[in-house]
Amino acid sequence: MDTEDSTRTVRLYHGTRDTSARAILRGGFRRSKSRSYTGTGICLSASISIAYEYGMYETRGCVLEARLSPTARWTDRYDAKASIQDRDALDDYFMRSGMDAVCTYGGNVWVVWTPSVLVSVRRLSHREAIRRLCAEFDEDGPACGYNAVVGDYASIWWDQEAGDPNLTRFPEHQRELTARLQRFMGHIRSTKVLA
Repeated sequence: MDTEDSTRTVRLYHGTRDTSARAILRGGFRRSKSRSYTGTGICLSASISIAYEYGMYETRGCVLEARLSPTARWTDRYDAKASIQDRDALDDYFMRSGMDAVCTYGGNVWVVWTPSVLVSVRRLSHREAIRRLCAEFDEDGPACGYNAVVGDYASIWWDQEAGDPNLTRFPEHQRELTARLQRFMGHIRSTKVLA
């Protein structure tokens, strides 16, 4: 879907260290000086669970929310496999196409070439992040897998702690996450489990 002047505002998330978040909030997003598999573009995700993996509040991280400007030119018609082979592929694509952003890997990764199209950038509170995380769990269902602490939260949310080795081996970790869910959500289980 190549878009230009779309009325759809896309909400994107960026997980990072707290110190990096302060710099982004002060000076805005910037493209990287070094290339990764996505080139030098700014990586975000439409999924808060992916952003939370990289910005775990439990380890002095955080999640930033940004909205893609409705006037941004973006596409989801990009062959993501090409970028894995060639670190310059996305950068070359952006320079040739004039696109501001590419949505790839099913929305798990958004690569933004033009930093100014990321508007309304703000830091989510831990409470907001957990609430959005749990909403995503409910939308994805109990069979969806997650990484890092996000998977631990999901196990508690779906009453599957017994199958999560992080929680069975580290009961204090489980108590901390359970307490956070109780404090931020008012309950520790999905209402779908309780129904």
